[in-house]
Amino acid sequence: MERSWRFVFVAVSVAGIWVSVLLASLLAPNLVTGSQHESIPLVAMTSWLWGLCATGFVLLAGLSHTSRREHWIGAATAMVVIWAVIAVLSIYAPVLVTGTDPTRIPLVALLSPIAGVIATGYVCIFAALAAEEPVVERNASGVTIDVLRHGASS
Repeated sequence: MERSWRFVFVAVSVAGIWVSVLLASLLAPNLVTGSQHESIPLVAMTSWLWGLCATGFVLLAGLSHTSRREHWIGAATAMVVIWAVIAVLSIYAPVLVTGTDPTRIPLVALLSPIAGVIATGYVCIFAALAAEEPVVERNASGVTIDVLRHGASS
């Protein structure tokens, strides 16, 4: 039963990442450059790479043996929020306009997925390495000791 929370975390997180990547790819502003104002879908060309990196982090975290349901629920929620913010920033953030032939660079849309991958990495590390609460036990001589149980089922 406890193992299934890892699978829910992985499924929800990967879905959140790829919905964000899809929305940013379709709706983010394009790079517009040159005297003919060529439009290049730069966000669509690069965001899938960052989605793959984030997916790799999530899949690696899903391999851990942490059994605390709260950690997996919190991590999945954080993942959805992080990538929802990335999608909103990619779509609605202003573009950098420069030059006499105004070149329009969607700088925030290009950089926010990188920040999302970093945040994803931290959330996945937290989810994978979160320790169980210490259990107080007494040893043979009656001395109280704290024992950390990693990955033990409750």
